[in-house]
Amino acid sequence: MSIHLEWPVSGIAVVTIDAPGTKNALTQAMLVDLAKAFSALRANKETAVVILTGAGSENFCAGIDLKHAHFVFKMDELDMHNDPVYQMEHCEFPIIGAIRGHAINAGFELALACDMLLCAPCAQFRDTHVALGLVPSWGLSSKLSLIVGPGAAKRAHFACRPIGADEARRLGLVLDVIDEPAGIEPGSAGSQGGDTSSQRATSHTNSSAQLGTNKFADDALMAAALALALEMTKNQKESVARIKNRIVDGYSLSFGESRTLERRVAFAQYRALPPAFFKKMKAAAGLKPSAKL
Repeated sequence: MSIHLEWPVSGIAVVTIDAPGTKNALTQAMLVDLAKAFSALRANKETAVVILTGAGSENFCAGIDLKHAHFVFKMDELDMHNDPVYQMEHCEFPIIGAIRGHAINAGFELALACDMLLCAPCAQFRDTHVALGLVPSWGLSSKLSLIVGPGAAKRAHFACRPIGADEARRLGLVLDVIDEPAGIEPGSAGSQGGDTSSQRATSHTNSSAQLGTNKFADDALMAAALALALEMTKNQKESVARIKNRIVDGYSLSFGESRTLERRVAFAQYRALPPAFFKKMKAAAGLKPSAKL
């Protein structure tokens, strides 16, 4: 279980969540490593664009690993240095999320911490906090309604109804859905051979030839993300940072107040969770390995 940081192209970093045994669910150690990765990228003057993705073909991130929930939920809410979403939200460079498979709860929130999303047809975004009797702390209840509208957000929150790839594009949650040939594992030879589902996605994938040879060249989704990132690197980083900051400034006051309230309420609940709650979670993890926060 680990967080990988790679530089396939100068100025473009790829951060990969890699925990295949738990559907890329996050332990406390992985959360800290993810935060450190983005903290290091923020301090690196060479960073122009970052792509966040998950290893494998079925999961971007299935949330928090239930076996480690006690440690995660008891983390210090004021420890922003080890908070990956805080670190992502304070990056001045663009973050592209390349989403394949499930993005559940904390995984959904990591996706929302990106500036823009591309996804595979199998992508699925889901919030199950209410089914678990919890409230989110990484921005899910603050951000989703701003992106997809209050009705669609409330349906996702209250009914725990997943948002599939096509619906996500229709709602504006993702920019493009990148088609992938059936039966080909991401990153394997020939996985870039299919047509994309939109003219924009086709343009992104075709322009990936400019990227040269790298381990992601045969991965349609990553090729599209890298091509988009390459377009951004052609511009002045300082200007990109200023515009990104101005976009955030446009809603930062009310958004910031909402995030502060969300975090305070969530961590007040987390601190009050009894040991029996986590014992029940561990039991659920043993009976249903797919049950992740």
